[in-house]
Parts: sequence; structure tokens; C-alpha cells
Amino acid sequence: MTPSTPAFAKSAKARTRVAAALALLCAAPAFATEGSQVRALLGAPSYELATPQFPGWYGQLWLQHYEATKLRGDDGNAATTSTTLPGLGTVPLAVEGSIRANVLVPRVTYVSEKIVLDGRLGFSATLPIVQQTTHVNLIPTLPAGLPAGTVAAVQAAMAAESARRSGSHTGLADPELAAFVDWAQDESRIVAGVAVNAPLGDYDKDRAVNTGSGKYWTIKPLLVASRVWENGLEVGLRATYSFNTTNRDTDVRSGQYVHADWAGMFRMNDQWRVGLQGYVLKQTTADSGPGVAANGNKVQALSAGPVVGYISESGSWALDVKVMQEFSVRNRPEGTTSWVRLNLRLD
Repeated sequence: MTPSTPAFAKSAKARTRVAAALALLCAAPAFATEGSQVRALLGAPSYELATPQFPGWYGQLWLQHYEATKLRGDDGNAATTSTTLPGLGTVPLAVEGSIRANVLVPRVTYVSEKIVLDGRLGFSATLPIVQQTTHVNLIPTLPAGLPAGTVAAVQAAMAAESARRSGSHTGLADPELAAFVDWAQDESRIVAGVAVNAPLGDYDKDRAVNTGSGKYWTIKPLLVASRVWENGLEVGLRATYSFNTTNRDTDVRSGQYVHADWAGMFRMNDQWRVGLQGYVLKQTTADSGPGVAANGNKVQALSAGPVVGYISESGSWALDVKVMQEFSVRNRPEGTTSWVRLNLRLD
């Protein structure tokens, strides 16, 4: 920052340069989704990780609510950024805000009679529908002694930029298609396959809020492993590793990341299960391309929370409810994820 505040205060030309720089700041592109958004239904699986799926058609209708009031930076603390203004030098900006999203997830799964490597071949298709509202508040830290008019101009420009980076949108997210082989036994289950996310969601690089992640493809190998015991204990894990192509609208390539959902359940009887569930999200390689931060925007999030599940006596439908609190978050919002899920046997 420039130490000579009195000289700056007397310079109308300097104030004009500040105003021009603020105008340029407000004309800059909004935050790209590459910096924090991932193609993953965080926390979606639960009891079905350990439940064999016999040949046939299955339908799922899931509802997720996500709410966050903390934005975390690369060090896990409150997010910050900065801008450079003539006569002021580098001005630190605190980034505050909130995100609220409701996600409706219709999904269909088919387990065939075809045997591949002693397992059953299956397919699934998922098309999330998202309603998201984002509020961003940029708070500048200004040197003491600035003229009131300059302070007001900076704060007004920050308010305008905050509003431009905020908004609401409802639309489709990027659909996922998956193929897998399911090896299910009485006490264990292994599933291996690959999933693909196509860039078909609602996305505009100049819009502050998008329900699609961008104009790029994601390919992710997947693995499910679970084990049950006669005493009622059930544990399960579903993990994917995402590889992304380059977003053709921004020339940014999102880094690779692992996403794993885990669940530990206790079977109280044939109908009721209770337990603990969570997820791990860890980006392993940096984002690359124009405008990407030096730290590579590597995201991270852990979560845990209770889950209760019910399976009908006929086994034709099941319902579960769960709430998971995030922690150890990096370069993402930190909040709470809640799910209500209905699973149906369709044939």
C-alpha cells in the first residue's frame, strides 16, 4: 500500500485513476465454477452400499439440501483475495457469503442377467436438477486516513461487484451415465465400473451462478466395497476418481480429484438401520489455465453425520434420511448436506 496518504488525498487525478481501476474490476469475469464446483453427489449413497441388487430395474428419487455460510480459502481459514488500485497499491479483500442449493435427483439403475467376469453387468443414469442461490460480499481493508469520498467510491464498487458475483439459478446439472460389474455375495459386495459426466447442464461462463459445471467432460472410474456381519454391522464405501477435459468456454482444465462416500450402519431388524455416514473430497492435481490462482484451487472437504434408513417388509421400496456436517474444507464453501432418499424396485 502507498504510505503517503496525505498526498493521495490531495490528488484528484489519483482518485480518478482509482475510479477507473474499480470500473475495470467490476467489468472482470465472474468467478468460474472450476474453482470449487465438482461433479459429485456428495453423500448420496448409504445403506444400499451393502445391499445386493438382483437383476432388474431400480428407480431412485433423491432430494438434497445444501447450505453454507462460510467460504474457506487455501489455508482452511476465511477466504480472501486482493485487488491492485493506483495510489493504494494492493488492497486485501475478505470474501464472505452464503450458498443454498436444493437438488432433485432422479436416477434409474438396471442390473442385467449378463455375467461378466463372474459378476452381473449393470448400468445407471442420473440427471440432477438444481436450484441454487449464491450471495458474495467483498469487504476491502483500506488504509487509514483516506478521504471519505474515496472510501465511499471503493465500497460502492465492492458492493456492485459483490452483487454481480451473486445470483440465483434453477436448471439441469451435468448428467452421469455409468456402467459397472457387480459381484454380490451373502456377506460382501464389490462393484467396479466407470462413469461419465457429459457437459449438458445449464452453464454460461459469464453468469455468476451455474447448475452445470462447464463445457468439459468428466470420466471417473468407480469402486464400491462393502461387508456385512451377522451381528447387524454393515460398512460400505463408494469411491470415484475424476479426470476432466478442458472447459472449451474458459480454457481452464479442472484438476483431478477423489470422491469417496462411506457408511457404517447397524441393522436393528429387517426394516430399520441406523448409523454414521460421511464423504471425503480431495483434489490431487491443480487447476490450470487462464486466471487460475497460483495455489491451483485444490478443493478439499470432509463430512460426517447420522443416517436412519427403513426398508419395507416386501423389500420393494426403502427410505432414508441423513445430515452431514462438513469440516477440514479448502477452497470451497463449508456447510451442511442433508438428504431424503426414496429407492424403488420397478419390476
